[in-house]
Amino acid sequence: MFLTIHIEDKEERVQFAQKVRKILGKSKTYIPGARKVWKSDIGVKATIDEETYKSVIALIDRKGYNYNTIKE
Repeated sequence: MFLTIHIEDKEERVQFAQKVRKILGKSKTYIPGARKVWKSDIGVKATIDEETYKSVIALIDRKGYNYNTIKE
């Protein structure tokens, strides 16, 4: 599953990615351009459980960001 989150400010995107990585614990940051499918400049990849997923969604909601969920 992929979450795409729209954040205008580049510095804010970096800060948000750092906050998400703290919630996820073991994760990997990458540049998604290699796949040529996603239009973003930061990616965080991790295997998570339902509780962690809900924590990430809660953070997105608190910040007021729009997001899309893409299931593979």
